Amino acid sequence: MSGALAIAGVTAALKDLLNDGLLNHDLSPLGSFSVTAQAPDRINTGNNETNLLNVFLYQVTPNLGWRNADLPSRDGRGQRTSNPPLALDLHYLVTAYGTQDLNAEILLGYAMQLLHETPMLTRQQLRTVLGAPPPVDGDVVPGIFGTLSAEDLADQVELIKIAPNYLGADELSKLWTAMQARWRPSMVYIVSVVLIQANGPVRAPLPVLQRGPGDRGPTALAAPAPVLQAVRNALSPLWPALQLGDDALLVGSGLQREATLSAAFDCGRLGITLERPLTAGNTPAERRVHLPTVTEDGNAAADWGIGVYTVSLRVTQAGQPTWSTNAVPIALAPRISASPLNAAPGDPIDLVVDCVPRLRPLQHAGVRLLLAGGELVPASIDTPGDPAQPTRLHFNVPGQAAGAFVLRLRVDGIDSLPVRLGGTPPRPEFDPGQTLQVA
Repeated sequence: MSGALAIAGVTAALKDLLNDGLLNHDLSPLGSFSVTAQAPDRINTGNNETNLLNVFLYQVTPNLGWRNADLPSRDGRGQRTSNPPLALDLHYLVTAYGTQDLNAEILLGYAMQLLHETPMLTRQQLRTVLGAPPPVDGDVVPGIFGTLSAEDLADQVELIKIAPNYLGADELSKLWTAMQARWRPSMVYIVSVVLIQANGPVRAPLPVLQRGPGDRGPTALAAPAPVLQAVRNALSPLWPALQLGDDALLVGSGLQREATLSAAFDCGRLGITLERPLTAGNTPAERRVHLPTVTEDGNAAADWGIGVYTVSLRVTQAGQPTWSTNAVPIALAPRISASPLNAAPGDPIDLVVDCVPRLRPLQHAGVRLLLAGGELVPASIDTPGDPAQPTRLHFNVPGQAAGAFVLRLRVDGIDSLPVRLGGTPPRPEFDPGQTLQVA
């Protein structure tokens, strides 16, 4: 593969090809001429215009054939595993200038003939142009890039091909307008493909000596792999989140395989990863997961956190590595209790709200109490050292008019659920334990 000088090397090779080709033809009737590689707006035109053939690189695009030819260059840890090449197509504008009538057309005609008869740059051509010149009187003369060398361009796996690209009048007009230069006879060519590749160290894996225990190869399983399709609160499909003490209903396919399945709860924001056992559901496509209360697990209030979790199934089978299925998101909402829940109209209230799971320090700034269509910022937040104790929040509630006010605690954009199932048949209703009565 070639290095970072490959683009400049291609331009130099094209310039050399055109210069040698024009010298090999007898163009003495035109007078002197030159071949350059500079921006058109820097070329003198008008009365000072000379016989000139200019090669200008005006655009670089990715080569679609090589763009996805290699594997990703880094693993999950960010370590380099390969050096995929940067595959480029170079777009050149070949422009002719002349001191007299027809000189520009003659130069452009010869240039187009040369590029038509030379559809690719051979490796020997590139070595001749880009290699170091022979020493003079024993002294080494620097190449066209000084002490730098682009000779590795000749050794890339792909040959460099030259193809004409016939642009319409509208595209050429936009191109010359963007360059802010005077229009002259020109032709566009695409040079493909240039492969630029780094030589950085990579991690090389060791060879495989055995394909599984006893070199038996992979184990084929006829049963389909488990796929998780949905996770919701088992109380009702209307419940938007889970709370500690609830059952999560996992719905999927392939859950009947002979393997041990467990549910993994991951919250990236809080750095929480917890695994819970599964129980049977009402149908073969369902499984249940119970989220413990503080009574059932003394560390539940501290181990869990309020936030959005991704739930996946972990599959454990004898003789096979443990693996995880796809992940489905679900929110874990706070469960609150408040006191006092009764107040007189117009009296300010020192409202105390206990929250489970406990709040993390990074969540304090975003805590709000939703009451009477407004939001209240906590006056204080206290998380005791005992992991079994909830976080206690104090709110200074201004006096309210008579009425019933539903309380909701919002943490990281997730609201507590102020409802419960009541009546026969069970229907959602506001929880009196989360309602402030002002009378």
